[in-house]
Amino acid sequence: MEYQYSDLAKKLIDNRVARFKKHDENQVIIDHLSFSFKLADLRHCKRAGMTGTTSETQTIFPPMPDIKQNLNTAGMSSDDAIKQIEREKRRVQGLLGDFYVSTLRVFCRFALGFELSAPRDKGFHGYQNSMNLLTLEGNHVGFVGIGGQRETCYIQISGEGCKHLWSHTTPFVLHHWLSKVLSISFLSRIDLARDCYDDVFNCANAETRFFSRSFARKKGGPNPTMSPRHSVSVTGDYDVEMITVGKRTSPVFWRIYNKKLEQGINEESLVWYRNEVELKKWNVDCLLDPDSAFAGICEFAQEMIETIGVHTSSAARVSKPATDLASRVKWVRRMCGKALADILEITEGDMST
Repeated sequence: MEYQYSDLAKKLIDNRVARFKKHDENQVIIDHLSFSFKLADLRHCKRAGMTGTTSETQTIFPPMPDIKQNLNTAGMSSDDAIKQIEREKRRVQGLLGDFYVSTLRVFCRFALGFELSAPRDKGFHGYQNSMNLLTLEGNHVGFVGIGGQRETCYIQISGEGCKHLWSHTTPFVLHHWLSKVLSISFLSRIDLARDCYDDVFNCANAETRFFSRSFARKKGGPNPTMSPRHSVSVTGDYDVEMITVGKRTSPVFWRIYNKKLEQGINEESLVWYRNEVELKKWNVDCLLDPDSAFAGICEFAQEMIETIGVHTSSAARVSKPATDLASRVKWVRRMCGKALADILEITEGDMST
């Protein structure tokens, strides 16, 4: 498989290579990660590229099932033909469903370093079913949702899970799996964080930098708003020391807080502030060089990172009322259709009741 990188991806890779000549450690922490993809794209995993193997000889991922139709409705009545077609449809869906789940388990184990629990038989974020994401020791570190409006899979990895993820792989390698194998263009969410241990980039500094417009996006746009979130005792001691910049629903949302207080650490000599940005619907290419992606968000972020920032962005918002209405109707029919039918049967079709 030949992969073509975009100009943005090439710029991020060049920055990464240049910086790694000086030191090979990332300055930015990835503290949360979530993404979604079409279940059908799991069929590409066996062609992802294993050293010394081909898609035919690799033994890690399961092969596609034989779904050749053996449908023959000759001589059947229309009702019998419809029933036969439905049976064949369920057979194919069952084969593909088993294949997708099997491949998903291997993908989570091989590419991410996690195991999947048994199905929980309940939904998650609008998905029909879900499973727990587990470390090899059995610790719960995330969720996997299956189904959705377009037969998709959603994977959410917590901060604790990211520690295990990056001990198994690297952001650069994960980019290959997500972008080139599963055809993911934008991550649902990624949290990038920079820790400060010298009391420079603390909450007071963030407030000062906010009023000098250092949180404004490098490519323009409106300035965000700031909200202090401190909690102070009557003696003047902080219980929580935090400010937020931006709105939780916006593509860029900052949290600057005293990590030492949050963790309940009582070591007087320790100073630990975390500057964390939550990015939604963000370009997957940021995984190629998280440091440059972080530095490219705004002037405040650039000051914390010893590299030239590269501007990455969220997916453009497209508002199409008709498409949105059709999606909502489809979701209601799938998720609530049976329940609504039962209610209408009980009320004898009386909608107002």
